Amino acid sequence: MEHMLEQAEAVLRFSGELQRRMTEVGVDGIDGVMSLYARLRGALERVSHDELDWAAAEVTRVQESLAKINDELRRLKALKISLEQ
Repeated sequence: MEHMLEQAEAVLRFSGELQRRMTEVGVDGIDGVMSLYARLRGALERVSHDELDWAAAEVTRVQESLAKINDELRRLKALKISLEQ
């Protein structure tokens, strides 16, 4: 019986410590964490996988375009340097 009391006290201490840690970062304990989880889940449900895939593909396309422009600028600089000599 005494062992169960010690375990219960340990759980209560941990619960208090968890509450303190959550409060330190501006979250109101477990209820606050669950509320944030629900809000985040709701926000992410509004964005489809297809939209994320499209955006990622667009970023890749822009990166590739910028890399080509960068290569062209390097060649242009090399040409300019060679003509100045």
